[in-house]
Amino acid sequence: MALEMELSPVTEEAFKKYFRELLLEQVNEIRQDEMKSRPYLNKKDMAAWLGVSKNTLDKFIKAGLKVSDINGSQLIGKQTALEFLKDHETYML
Repeated sequence: MALEMELSPVTEEAFKKYFRELLLEQVNEIRQDEMKSRPYLNKKDMAAWLGVSKNTLDKFIKAGLKVSDINGSQLIGKQTALEFLKDHETYML
């Protein structure tokens, strides 16, 4: 059985805003938990986590993104990657 209600446009927008804020809060909590659970990623996983290709990640590394290299195992810190991106933010006109 479906419940149907008619809402005024103002009430509908208030509900949308409330649920959007609630969703964003939950997403941010999940992101924080993920940062704590696995703070370093290999290059393949880091590229996926950032939503870029491996080639783009390699360009970031050439541009100064720091990589931990221990006996050939290369890991990149999530916080390091976020700081790198933040440092390279600029206004685009």
